[in-house]
Amino acid sequence: MKKKAVTIEASQLIGFLDQELKELPDNRKGDNKKYTVNHALKAGFSVFFTQSPSFLQHQRLMKPKKGKDNAESLFGLSEIPCDNQIRNLLEPIPATTVFGAFKSAYPPSRT
Repeated sequence: MKKKAVTIEASQLIGFLDQELKELPDNRKGDNKKYTVNHALKAGFSVFFTQSPSFLQHQRLMKPKKGKDNAESLFGLSEIPCDNQIRNLLEPIPATTVFGAFKSAYPPSRT
C-alpha cells in the first residue's frame, strides 16, 4: 500500500520544535544572556527552513523599513541574534539532543 505524503504547517512545526526544545542546556555563566539557546536554535533553523543563507540579514534590513519581518511572524523572533551568537550558543549542544525532536516531528512510519 502506498503511503500518503505528510503535510505539516510551518507554524505547527515551529511550535512543535519550540515545545520539544524549550529546555536545551545552557552552560553560560554571568549575565550575558540576551538570547536563549532556544532563540538561537529557531534563528538557525530559520535559515535552513527558508533555504536562504542571507535570511536573517534580510530580516534585519526589512524590519526598519516595514516595521515587521518574517523572522518575527514565522519564528517568533522579536530580535535576531548575529551569526556568531547563534554559533556560540549552539556549538556546545550535542546534535543528538536536537535530533530527537526532529525525529519525533518526522517519524518514518507516519501516514
